[in-house]
Amino acid sequence: MVAHYGDAALTRRAVTALLSGDARPDLVLVVDNGGDLPPLEMTGVETVKPGRNLGFAGACHLGAQRAVAAGARWVWLFNNDAVPDAGCLAALLAAGEAAPRAALLSPVIALRNAPGLWYAGGEVDRQSLSVTHARRPRLDDLAHDTGFITGCAWLARTDFVRECGAPDPTLFMYYEDVDWSLRAQAAGWRTLLVPAARVVHDVEFAHGRRVFSPLAAYYMTRNRLLLARRWGAAPFALGAALSWGSRQLLKCRSVSSAEAFMVAIGTGLWHGLAGRRGAAPEALTRRPR
Repeated sequence: MVAHYGDAALTRRAVTALLSGDARPDLVLVVDNGGDLPPLEMTGVETVKPGRNLGFAGACHLGAQRAVAAGARWVWLFNNDAVPDAGCLAALLAAGEAAPRAALLSPVIALRNAPGLWYAGGEVDRQSLSVTHARRPRLDDLAHDTGFITGCAWLARTDFVRECGAPDPTLFMYYEDVDWSLRAQAAGWRTLLVPAARVVHDVEFAHGRRVFSPLAAYYMTRNRLLLARRWGAAPFALGAALSWGSRQLLKCRSVSSAEAFMVAIGTGLWHGLAGRRGAAPEALTRRPR
């Protein structure tokens, strides 16, 4: 499944790469969240237009449910701004078949527009729900357990989906990966990093630092607080959300950008504490990024 939103050329690039790998998916389902994707006239590709933006989490939910209904053993949930190497899916499948309790598996993820790796495994603080990415893989090339699987190019076993459910569509985007990883681990499943599998991901950096849009800051703030009700400790999560939001404000290079971030983060705090889910308010989505 590829979630489309934004640049159609990125989605076509991702789909082409998926179809060109050493192991080819039986079907590439493209969820057109933007409703603007031109026809992809490729064998083995199906486009679904939900009629509204489901977010990345909603697209993954739809893709996982479709795979379960079709009787598939695995479902690969893919961001449209990522590109796998030719052996990526084959390496993920081999690692999954060798570990029967592996629920979620991820490749190592490199940056396209900055040096180094973006993800070589990760950890979640069980009180604040702060997430950290390892930047260096282990010296060996063996699949191994990691604290959470980031939602970029994650392979999911459908037996796990049947038992624990699909990604939570009400989160819309961000933190759906933390929630799904913690659900897997709580039910006795494993979350594995597969160093032999590689993906290149477009991640926005400016002046050497990761940057987020105000809209992303809203979801990051809100969803951390929503998940703290189940997985974390609310006071710690609130403190971490305030600290993270302050760091994003320090990256702003104009007054208008800082104002947009303050509104987004403030709204995220309010909605997270109030338990609001789903897509962000329309007024917030119109604010400059």
